[in-house]
Amino acid sequence: MINLKYFIFFILGACIISFLKVIALDYPQISITRRSHCDSCDRILRWFEIIPIIGYFIVHGRCFSCKNQIDFWNPIQELLGGGLTAYLIFQQDTVYLPLFFMLVLLSFSDFAFGYIYPIFYLLSLPTIFGLYHNLHPFISLIIYLSLLLLSKKYLLGLGDIEVIAILSLIFDLNITLKVILMACFMCIISYLIKKKRSFRFIPYLAIATGIVYLIFSFKA
Repeated sequence: MINLKYFIFFILGACIISFLKVIALDYPQISITRRSHCDSCDRILRWFEIIPIIGYFIVHGRCFSCKNQIDFWNPIQELLGGGLTAYLIFQQDTVYLPLFFMLVLLSFSDFAFGYIYPIFYLLSLPTIFGLYHNLHPFISLIIYLSLLLLSKKYLLGLGDIEVIAILSLIFDLNITLKVILMACFMCIISYLIKKKRSFRFIPYLAIATGIVYLIFSFKA
């Protein structure tokens, strides 16, 4: 019965990740009547094609109509999202779930378009309210203002600064610095591989937050 509970949360988390990607890619034109469709030929997908993770393998990674390859990152993202959701439930750290979902949504938007919508920050409110007795507003303000000043000389996106400020509000300075350093390290690795000088930083911050959580298992 316990295993079934975690499996249900795993599936729920995978579904939420898939839904967040739809919101990120379609916002603000998203419609409540929207149906999932192929990105290449716009064919409406059948019910078994939109099953998280499994749907990709049912269709062998290709659209039935146009035969174009479906992005393999789709099931990977759903797998990671489902796994993280189940793990947070197992660790009884559900207070962090809204924060991670916000980071995922922002990552999809930043990766796809290079910008984010501040309204997505509202997803972090349940985490902030749940940890109101452990927040770090002074540190968050100092970090925000410092990075804002640095952005006048260096290429720092306002969205990146705001996300780091939210992280520093929720986590202590030690955890926040670990996240930033981990994100920067991944950027360096990405540069060495792709030789690309500019980065959309929020996806790296999101991944770094997950890694730091798994390594240091910070508690509410």
